Amino acid sequence: MEQDFPISSFLEIKKHISTARKDLEKEKAVWKAIRASLTEAEAEQLDEQFRTIFETTTDPQLLKQLVQKGASARLLGNYELGSHNLAMVVQELADASTKEDLESAADIIKTTIVAGADLNTQKAYWGNGGMIAVSWLCIYLARAFGTYGYLKTMEQYHYCYRIFTWVAENTAITEAMQGDLHPFNVFMNCLKKSPGVEDLQEKIILQMMGFGWHIFGSTHEDLSTSFFTRIIEFDPRFLTLIVPFEQEQLKSYLDPVQANITPAIIKNLLNGFSSSKKARKHFRAFFSIKPHWLLKLIITRTPEMVFHLVRRNEQDLLHPFLKHYKREIAALKNENEQTLLQYAMTSRGVVENTIQILRQYGQLA
Repeated sequence: MEQDFPISSFLEIKKHISTARKDLEKEKAVWKAIRASLTEAEAEQLDEQFRTIFETTTDPQLLKQLVQKGASARLLGNYELGSHNLAMVVQELADASTKEDLESAADIIKTTIVAGADLNTQKAYWGNGGMIAVSWLCIYLARAFGTYGYLKTMEQYHYCYRIFTWVAENTAITEAMQGDLHPFNVFMNCLKKSPGVEDLQEKIILQMMGFGWHIFGSTHEDLSTSFFTRIIEFDPRFLTLIVPFEQEQLKSYLDPVQANITPAIIKNLLNGFSSSKKARKHFRAFFSIKPHWLLKLIITRTPEMVFHLVRRNEQDLLHPFLKHYKREIAALKNENEQTLLQYAMTSRGVVENTIQILRQYGQLA
């Protein structure tokens, strides 16, 4: 039987998020108190010093000393081709070759976040524009290292994983970040296989879910069949991970997910699961565990998709519907007032095995 949602790991990750948040809030509270005691001239001078050190030496100890005096990161530039900023430090993690370099970068990132760095505007160069720190981390963590990755070592990966909580926690998800610009979408779009990091990649997904992030605020163009197929090719479990069974601890995640899944997205999702034999088998095993809200939602919002599954002889995908929702499936009728079995018996291309499965589960003509 397929493994259900890793709730213990999810709750542990949520606890980690909460602890990291509290630790940063304490540091920020101390910094804000010191900052509030400064005169305008003193604050300006310290901020100028912070920017100068950040753009030239980027010495973590000097930056810490300035922040302890109340310096802020407000003067750091945002432009991807401009002066050194926090997003550029994150981008350069791929070039950090020693543990000392990585530790120094981690200290700089945390110190600069405490000092009020604007993580939503500072960018590092990418393609024809720039990307903010959280997007760089999502790409690094999704691609890892190897043929497609930008990182070179497991140690670099672990540091990116460690830093992710601080950066993600302090990045505001805005309207402009919906669609394929949302960090969750960036991560899922960029997934590539890399030995030894699959468990950490799963934890990144759980962490994003813990933040209340989900991919379903995007349009069906962003969440295309190919989008879902790419995830399935990587690991079909990763796709069912983001549509978990209902339980109270997941309510804050599932409520917006269920509200945002549109008929077009459902169609693309099912098409993704019908892309290979492996994907079909995973769908059948996972959704057969017990009744699932997604299947009920499909029956309620897009009943025509169940008829499409019959027409396409998607027996593995039909199985969980028939197993858990016999009564609801029996009540379905298409625009011609046909039941599912009547439709199967009169549709060209529907094979006998499909018809027999419907009969086996008590569907009547």
